[in-house]
Amino acid sequence: MFIYSGILLTIGLGIWSASSLEMQTDVSTYNLAPSRAIAHYESFIDSLGQDPGEYGIVILEKVTGWRTVGDFRVLQEISDFWEEQDQIGSVSSIVNLAYPRKGIFSSHSEPFLDINHPGRLEKRLKDYDLYQDVFQKFLSRDRKYTLIFLETSGPISLQSADKLAQRDYAAQGVEIHYLQYDLVQKELESYLQQDSILLGVLSLLFILAGFYFFTHSLRGLGLITLMVAFNVSVTFIAMYLYHIRFTMHMITIPCIITVLSFTDIMHILYHQRALRDDCKTDAALQQAIIAAVKTPLLLTSLTNIVGLCMFLLLSENIHLFNYALASTLGVVIAYLSSRFIVIPLMHKKRVYLRRTHFQQLYSAHRTGFQWLSRRKSGVLFSFLLVCGVVISLVLANFRIDHPDKDFSLVDTALTRGQKIMETEFFGNKQAEIFITTRHGTVWDETLLSQMERIEQQIKLHFTPLYINSPTLIVKRYHRYIADGRAKAFYIPKLLGPEYKQRLLQYKNNLGGMGIINGQADRARIVFGFADSDLQELREKYAELRQLLQEESNPGVNFELSGDQYLSDLATYSFSHKILVGFAVSLVFSSLIILLLLRSVRISLGLLLVNLFPIFSALGLIIILDIAITPLTLFLLSVLLGVCVDDSIYIVTQKRLRTEGIHILPIFITSLVLALGFLSLSFSSFSWLQPFGWVFLIGIALAYVLDVFLLTLLLDQGVYFGPESGFD
Repeated sequence: MFIYSGILLTIGLGIWSASSLEMQTDVSTYNLAPSRAIAHYESFIDSLGQDPGEYGIVILEKVTGWRTVGDFRVLQEISDFWEEQDQIGSVSSIVNLAYPRKGIFSSHSEPFLDINHPGRLEKRLKDYDLYQDVFQKFLSRDRKYTLIFLETSGPISLQSADKLAQRDYAAQGVEIHYLQYDLVQKELESYLQQDSILLGVLSLLFILAGFYFFTHSLRGLGLITLMVAFNVSVTFIAMYLYHIRFTMHMITIPCIITVLSFTDIMHILYHQRALRDDCKTDAALQQAIIAAVKTPLLLTSLTNIVGLCMFLLLSENIHLFNYALASTLGVVIAYLSSRFIVIPLMHKKRVYLRRTHFQQLYSAHRTGFQWLSRRKSGVLFSFLLVCGVVISLVLANFRIDHPDKDFSLVDTALTRGQKIMETEFFGNKQAEIFITTRHGTVWDETLLSQMERIEQQIKLHFTPLYINSPTLIVKRYHRYIADGRAKAFYIPKLLGPEYKQRLLQYKNNLGGMGIINGQADRARIVFGFADSDLQELREKYAELRQLLQEESNPGVNFELSGDQYLSDLATYSFSHKILVGFAVSLVFSSLIILLLLRSVRISLGLLLVNLFPIFSALGLIIILDIAITPLTLFLLSVLLGVCVDDSIYIVTQKRLRTEGIHILPIFITSLVLALGFLSLSFSSFSWLQPFGWVFLIGIALAYVLDVFLLTLLLDQGVYFGPESGFD
């Protein structure tokens, strides 16, 4: 009773710790790059002076387009509405944008789009390409969307949004979307919490329902529920104490703990049922259980820990390090609780597995195994052939992709606005080129020519939606002093000292905040573009880096950088490190089996029967067009854990010289866990939903290969009947 009270108390503390964990859902700060690279990037950006930017953006969608004076008067009404709201500091839209003009005697400004003069408005709209640097911030090229930027001291008021909705602009064909990054973050956090709870509860319900269906035991059901909850709770408590933030990748941690806990406890309960009649005391029963499970219990945990330790050693990023640390803690906790809490709870008088008749299961396995045994050579050759083909096809089509898709929710009101911004205005990718001059300033004519060449290559390779750079500032200034004439939007051949001084003086008014520093010896080119395959993008990055290297000289240095660029490089690099972790985990388990059984054949067999389900799952992921990202690979590590655990439990029985192979706990574990992972189909994240079926197929393959193929390699009498179970 004391032990159960401690377990319940720990679960309660774990629930509190989980609710108190800080969620890392700000996508803009979620970067897989090494900490040193991020620090260098942030230091350079800080030296330029950051543009505070706007807090919220209102996106107005009109299917027929923003084309007529009447359309822009509606836009003016909506802009005026927001200017009247108390929490709004300033409102910027294309209808209230002041366009500076420098006359002969004085400077003045006029509306960029003059809705009071239809002729001027129509002409300005026709000149979209000539004023692209202005239009691209406010009006999409197809004129279907326009933006209003709101500078506020806090979130956009929901009351204000509701008040605007009451004006029923929908009747005029206008649909209003809001893009407020703190709301996007809160929505992501809400869905992350919702998914973690929902998927955890559904998975546990499926697992418990499956367990009860096969065992008819409420006591066993209760014990497994308690211990899974206990192990997850202790992990959350450890994360809370170590101040580990909960990130997207950590959705897999409860899965890993559930898999290991259920597998280990199921085998303990099986042996408790099988050995209880042969042991006279509880102590003798517990010692017999320890003798039966201590080796596989230790090896399954060590195999997982070795792979996770590789993540710890190879990770150069705090998010990835925390994931590996939390996962390692979870595995250690699951092992210790099974070994030192569950086994001492085993008593002779308690029955945890009530159902004892599995004749149809035994018969089906016996028939299948006998058929395969008569064709052993052909079966093994065919498996090797199929394995080689599948692995070759997967490797030929294997492509690591961006982790951005990990944060893609099923369509919501907020994500709709975000998608419009990405596809029509700023792109969903951004890269930057850092410029450092060792002599002079960025206004040097030769350096400006270099920047123009670089920008031409950017346009050629990336087709950017926008480019912001020192050349843009010079062109804007030259157009300004030419009384706003569109054709004056170019860089003059010679820039005198006074001209350069005025450029530095007015750079912020011309859009240079965050682009050029106060001494004009540091600057950056920023461009946004549509996402593409990571492999293709890496090739584009490589070509641009080559160009920058050629353009650099002792007087100036060009460096490709950017928050997302660094993350892309790290994604590719760390994904390979994850694969190394997989390989090390598999090789470690094979070497352990080699040392235990002194059989190269069985060791290689264990390696192959675990590789095949993983590559089959990868093939299915490729066919379903699911992006292969670090999070995708982390999920596959859960599948790998299931595969390896079952293999180790089968192979270690050879060392113990038991009568046949105990397939019952492996069968129940595999089937029940496959059911548990079907809960992923209910996720709010669209990319995660197909993984329920990926796991189902992967676990089924792993079970068939372990029970039939691996046993063929054991060279041991294999019993699929009551001899391996209990009556």
